[in-house]
Amino acid sequence: MAKDIYVDTYGRSHVASKELSSGGQGIVYLTEEPNVLLKLEWNRITQEIEKDTSNNDKFDDIRILPMLENTNITLPQTILRDVVGYTMKMLDGMVSFEEAFSGDGYELPDNEWINGMKEANEYIGVRLQKYIATGGMRKRLNAFLNASCVLSKIHASGLVYCDISEKNMFVSADPQISHVWLIDCDNLSFMKESMKKRDGGLHSPGYGAPEIYEDKGKTMYSDAFSFAIALFWELTMSHPFKGFAALAMLDELDMLDGPEEDYTCKGAFAWVCDEEDDSNRSSSGMPIEMFINVSLFEKFQKTFSENGRRNRQKRTTMPEWTYVLAKELDHVVRCKCCQMDYYGDESSVCPWCDAENSVIKVTAYKVVGEKKKFKWDFLREVSEGVINVPLRVLEGFNSNYLDEKAFRITCLEDGIEIGDLSNQYDFL
Repeated sequence: MAKDIYVDTYGRSHVASKELSSGGQGIVYLTEEPNVLLKLEWNRITQEIEKDTSNNDKFDDIRILPMLENTNITLPQTILRDVVGYTMKMLDGMVSFEEAFSGDGYELPDNEWINGMKEANEYIGVRLQKYIATGGMRKRLNAFLNASCVLSKIHASGLVYCDISEKNMFVSADPQISHVWLIDCDNLSFMKESMKKRDGGLHSPGYGAPEIYEDKGKTMYSDAFSFAIALFWELTMSHPFKGFAALAMLDELDMLDGPEEDYTCKGAFAWVCDEEDDSNRSSSGMPIEMFINVSLFEKFQKTFSENGRRNRQKRTTMPEWTYVLAKELDHVVRCKCCQMDYYGDESSVCPWCDAENSVIKVTAYKVVGEKKKFKWDFLREVSEGVINVPLRVLEGFNSNYLDEKAFRITCLEDGIEIGDLSNQYDFL
């Protein structure tokens, strides 16, 4: 079978070898060149690759935006000659959030608890098995924390990303690593320009904010809404609006084989955990309350409630998401028995399997004069062996040093050992 070949403006040929993802406006392909991707734009009327190359000018504009330097986003490298599209760099060992958290192709865990879950409910048991295999709640919180930092930088530059989905956010395939990059940036635009655009509600199905369907333009609040959908979906394995009421309506309208995600996101239904309207409770069967704690729930409620759906300025912003995700990531404990993650506190009992876990808790206070400026708690299971305590625990959150550690704790048989400690800190 012949493969499609696309030539860029420098005369270099690029062979589209495999579809990597598809979004609201086009398709991303792997190529036969190492670390090079192709992005081709669709004509939504003809359902073919767009050939009006005058539309390629916007890619040159995006490529030279100075505010995107040192931001983990893949900008266009070369522009294609006869179609609307461009090449971009692909990072080694990275996959989309969609692929990273699907569990397909991963080695699945096998323990007494998961086998018991599968015997009780095969569907839920297998989903939880894949959840563990793909890094659990810790990997997801870490990945979305990194993504929120990228989006916060974009918004701080006065730009809107416009098409957030799990197909456009990429993370290290290794479950222990959470480096994140955003691809498919060709819809980036300045806030004022984006507000004026009337482009028919361009978005990825299942991730659109209500105002997108009303053609009111895109803002950072629309980005935050789409981000919240992706976060809730991956944390809980449940779509925030695909509940019993929405599915019943879709069934009545005979739309189950159609754009159901679009229909459920338009704002006609309450979200599945709404405190004031329980008409659209989740149909996933998953124990949602086990995956989101009070702090996260408040942020989702602020975004998905009727007030958040109708008044976009009321939603949780990307900096707010960044802060709460960092806080809650540092409370996650992994059970030594069932391997499920949970939000730890003074209790060391796993809420999934009731096993007792040994937990280390680091509490840091930033003292200015005689006043405590802030407090940060950090918990980890002792079974982890070596624990890297992030710098934010001592210095407060800063997206510029997400991966920097303050010190290391090594768990020994007769106690703990603290190493790699800067001499500027004191322990009480």
